[in-house]
Amino acid sequence: MLTKSDLASFRQCPRRLWLAKNAPDTADTGDATRWRRARDGAIVGEKARELLGLDLVWPQSLASPSETARAAAKLLADAPDKPGVEIPLVRDDLSVRADALVPTSKGYVLQETKACTFPLKPDKVTPGKPDEHLLDDIAIQMWVLEESPLQLARAQLNLLNSRWCYPGGGDYRGLFRPLVLEDSIRERVAEVPFWLAEAKRVLSGHMPEVTTGKQCQDPHTCPFYTHCSGAGPERA
Repeated sequence: MLTKSDLASFRQCPRRLWLAKNAPDTADTGDATRWRRARDGAIVGEKARELLGLDLVWPQSLASPSETARAAAKLLADAPDKPGVEIPLVRDDLSVRADALVPTSKGYVLQETKACTFPLKPDKVTPGKPDEHLLDDIAIQMWVLEESPLQLARAQLNLLNSRWCYPGGGDYRGLFRPLVLEDSIRERVAEVPFWLAEAKRVLSGHMPEVTTGKQCQDPHTCPFYTHCSGAGPERA
C-alpha cells in the first residue's frame, strides 16, 4: 500500500519513489533543512488543532490502514458534531490521513494546513495561486475521500498569514489564511488514479533512468540527491 507521501515523492521524481522503497539507505543523512521543515510542520499543526477546539476526534492506528480507516469513520459517525484530525482513509491501495475534517450541514470541510505562506499578487495583499505540490496534496486526499462513507462539502487550504502579528495571550486567531478550493481542483483530483497507477508501475520495475536537474530541488531538496548526482550527468 502506498501513502500520500509516496505519491508526492513520485510527483517530484519517479526515481525518488523507487529509491525510497528499494534503497532507503542511500538517502542523505543529517539534513538540517528537512528537520526544520518537519519541526515547523509539527508546530503549525498543533496550532491548527488548537483553533479547532479541544473536543476532537483523533483516531488511533490499528493493525492495518484499512482497519484504522473503518474505525475512524465509525468514530466520526458516533460524534457527528466534532471535528476530526489525522483521519485515516484508504482507496485502491492508497492510504492518506486527512489533516482535518470539520463538520457542516452539507458534509465535512477538508482542511489541509501547511507551514508556509501564499505567494502574493502585485498588491502584496491578495493571495496568488498556491504551489503545485500543495494542490497535489489536497487533491490526493479528496480522491481518496470520495470513496469513503464521509460526505465532502468542500476543500480548504490553510497557509500562514504573512500579515498576521501575534497579539499575545495565547490568541492565534488569524494565524492562517484560508483558500477554498472548488472547481479549480477537480481536474487535478481526476488525475490522481493515473499518478497512482504509474507509481505502481515504477515500483514494479528497475530503477528509473532519470537525469538530475531542477526537479531535485523542487519543491524540496531530494534526500537522494547526493546518490543520484554520482549516477549520471546533470541537466541544467
